[in-house]
Amino acid sequence: MLLDTPFDTFRHRFEDHLAELLAPDQPGAFILVLANAMQDAALHARLAEGLAATWAALRTALAAGTLQGAPDDLAVLERLAEHGIDGYHSWRQRDVPPWRLAFTPLRALRPARASKDRFTTLQRPFDPRGFHFDKPFLRPEILAETDFEGSPLRVMYHKFPFAPYHLLLVPEPTAGRAQYLGPADHERFWRLTARAARHLPGFGLGYNSLGAGASINHLHAHGIVDPAPLPIEGDQWRHNGGALPYPLAVTPLDDRDAAWRAIAALHRRQQPYNLFYRPGRCYLITRRPQGSPEMAPWLRGAGWYEACGGFNLSDETTFQALTAARIERDLATLRVPASA
Repeated sequence: MLLDTPFDTFRHRFEDHLAELLAPDQPGAFILVLANAMQDAALHARLAEGLAATWAALRTALAAGTLQGAPDDLAVLERLAEHGIDGYHSWRQRDVPPWRLAFTPLRALRPARASKDRFTTLQRPFDPRGFHFDKPFLRPEILAETDFEGSPLRVMYHKFPFAPYHLLLVPEPTAGRAQYLGPADHERFWRLTARAARHLPGFGLGYNSLGAGASINHLHAHGIVDPAPLPIEGDQWRHNGGALPYPLAVTPLDDRDAAWRAIAALHRRQQPYNLFYRPGRCYLITRRPQGSPEMAPWLRGAGWYEACGGFNLSDETTFQALTAARIERDLATLRVPASA
């Protein structure tokens, strides 16, 4: 399995396959490579020549009306054609302790899909006609087809990443599973996190329920490889034994079965939630449904990463203006009222 190989092997595979994806007839793959190249200046430099050449060919075909591709991808390329790709630089970080901020302008072009919908229920039937991760045009975005303990697992690049080595993990990818966690799925994610982290330092797994930032109704989780703890893991917070209250309701669970019982209770209440798995621990975060009018506007698409204290801004004014106090205040607008 790709996720239990040494980090250098994983990194080379991740980066080498990006270079292989560049082709003048693959607009979706180009967007993916451009977005992923921005996470690291050295990676961007390595891919810069191929990106420029591929972009020139794509732009010519786009202008001529001969470029074929998914409507979402063509729409992104139309936006890119307005200003070119030179302004889409490597991510910029800003230190606002304890929060993480990054300026990632390309994410402004990503389709909102279901993350913009008003919440109605945690479980909706899988729609084979809608967007999902088994569409034929997404084949280039697959990093590995593997298995985990005898069950199929698809490892994909994230097309608009917001964390280092950002992956999408799709269990049983051809089975048409909706984005609704079952006990076996939770156990799989718990065990997968522990196994992958033995080889990939800083491996973690994030999950969005419907109504909590999930943009695609196809069962999946987000993998990252980042040795730096996320803000939610800080020992200053009350949920980790410290003195300070976290802006959201967080329950850290160190027992897999107890974690499932807590998740199942939220399912019964139709309560949206985010999860963040680390080896031997799961952070369970309850929050307001997406689209709630009380939420701060810049957090309307918030998912597990924002709930854990990491923020990617595509608007530079907001990126520069945010203070720690405002982030804490605005993050608290996602908090479920005590009477709910």
